[in-house]
Amino acid sequence: MIETRDGSKLWEIRADQVEVDEREGLTVLTRVTRPIQIAFYSSQGQATCVTDRATLDLTTKDVRLEGDVVVRSEQGMELKTEQLRWIAASRRLQTDQAVTITRGGLVTRGRGMEAETDLERVRLLQNITSQLRPAPAPLGRSRPR
Repeated sequence: MIETRDGSKLWEIRADQVEVDEREGLTVLTRVTRPIQIAFYSSQGQATCVTDRATLDLTTKDVRLEGDVVVRSEQGMELKTEQLRWIAASRRLQTDQAVTITRGGLVTRGRGMEAETDLERVRLLQNITSQLRPAPAPLGRSRPR
């Protein structure tokens, strides 16, 4: 499935199984053998997600992702959470769940998040902690103790 607005691609979803419920105004995409793959596009870049289940609101075009959600940006940032929403009107990602963000050696955790589609700007809302992981030792050399 592909969603466009004014000739620009907003998102593209690939899934094993799709069920459309016209009465409820929802499309439910479910993992059968492979994770659901979703690419969200913006003028600044894109974020690629994998998840177990996605629900598309046919009226608002909002997308809700659920179950082991992993998002990767073109700049190398990785975000993990259990539930994530893409809000079509603002083209932003949101969650009220626990979030882990990794970029290079920096790992940041928190609860609740708002972000631009390309993950260049991310705002964690509460219980924020960060940890800098040491760089791995070069091959063939042992690490000092």
